[in-house]
Amino acid sequence: MKKSNLIIAAITLSLSSLTANAATTFDVEAFNRASELANSSVQSKDYDSAFPYLVEASKLGNKVSQFTLALLYMEGLGVEQDYGLAYLWLNVAAEVNEKDWRNVRDQLRDALSEEQLTVLAPQVDEYIVKYGASAQEVSCYRRSAMGTNRKVMQCSKYRSPGR
Repeated sequence: MKKSNLIIAAITLSLSSLTANAATTFDVEAFNRASELANSSVQSKDYDSAFPYLVEASKLGNKVSQFTLALLYMEGLGVEQDYGLAYLWLNVAAEVNEKDWRNVRDQLRDALSEEQLTVLAPQVDEYIVKYGASAQEVSCYRRSAMGTNRKVMQCSKYRSPGR
């Protein structure tokens, strides 16, 4: 009897350790589809088409999409210019240790007023909790681009075990 209680307790603990946002196969496929469509639209400079895919991929945790979405907000490409949203997405993207991305974020931070930064601070935390790498089960790394020594950031979303 004690052994079965111990097994039940172990199963309960292991199930409760799964995150609420545990990635399913559907989530991984949505991440890949949105990321590919966003990248294709950005490459062809069709920012109006890229925007909804960038939003979707960003919310699913793609750091490259988060950075690109921030740039669209900063420049007003395919969307109304909004430095606040640009700053939010730059902070989420900056979770990965990409120096150039952090520099862009820091330059925008320096251009915002103290009042704006105070208002944005809790939203930054909220965005990281919702769309950050840990919450969205995303892993990013730098790899060499094909045919060059230039390194590019690549992100992948992995299906949670048993999902």
